[in-house]
Amino acid sequence: MVKSRRAFLWRLLLLLVVAVVPASLAVALSPPPAPDLEEIAERTANELDRLIQLRMQQVFTIAAFPSIRAYAASSPETRSQRAAVALNELQSWVSSDTDVREAFLTDAQGIVIMATREGWNSDVSARKFVQEALGGQLAVSPIAKDRGEFSTYYAAPVLNNSKEIAGALVVRVAAQEMWGVTPHGDGYSTILTDENGVRLDDSGMPAFRLTALGSLDVGRATDILNSQLYGAQQPQILSTGLEQAQEIVRRGALDELRPADLNAGRVGARRLVSKPWYVLLVAPQASFGEMMIKYAIPFGAAVLMALGGALLLERI
Repeated sequence: MVKSRRAFLWRLLLLLVVAVVPASLAVALSPPPAPDLEEIAERTANELDRLIQLRMQQVFTIAAFPSIRAYAASSPETRSQRAAVALNELQSWVSSDTDVREAFLTDAQGIVIMATREGWNSDVSARKFVQEALGGQLAVSPIAKDRGEFSTYYAAPVLNNSKEIAGALVVRVAAQEMWGVTPHGDGYSTILTDENGVRLDDSGMPAFRLTALGSLDVGRATDILNSQLYGAQQPQILSTGLEQAQEIVRRGALDELRPADLNAGRVGARRLVSKPWYVLLVAPQASFGEMMIKYAIPFGAAVLMALGGALLLERI
């Protein structure tokens, strides 16, 4: 009886090994198809570039409207005569585009001289996008928190008849327009960061928006505070402790980025053309539970087959 039981156990063990090893190898060597993170990152970066360029072109075009130029170039004493037409142009723009929250004009010193909402006569000269527009550039801000919501600002210089910069045209666009481009798929999410390593979006963890990958140095943090770079309502940027990823993004060395730098299983990364911003596709590491589920069915089937085989041999 003891010999028979021992023989049965040896047969069961042998059959179990024969059945489990091939099943485990088949699962390990034939993983489910995974999304191409590099391809998705490239596609996302291209779409963000396209969106930014379209908005910049739109602001540039409206800044060239004769009514806008005439109003910005007028002296404070004569502006009221030109206000109605210029304000109507801006209000029509805002009302016709559901993503546009407001538009305003500044003079050459960065003082708001016309706005579709409150804020007339306010000083916005410290905002970087205003400074860039008054310096003759088209500008787009990172995501910023103002008026209780997240937005992106686009700005363009307004020229007088002598081709001199008379002011800046600024439009505030809901952040949802940009966030709608960053994907969150089955098994991956997207982080969009700027050159400071600050998340402009995190489709996997929206609560991490406007947090930095790693620590910001004192000088950079002070500049962010003084310029209200991320909005008047977001003066402090918190760190999430990914110091290596922060350093790599700050240097723009995406070829050095490794999954472990983002606590991920796989990553894909692309830089935008229009801005020094980075699209980071992140696939999480497989958990122990997920690994167990992956092997549970083939392992269970192998055990049943081995047990059945041993019982069959016992009866022969």
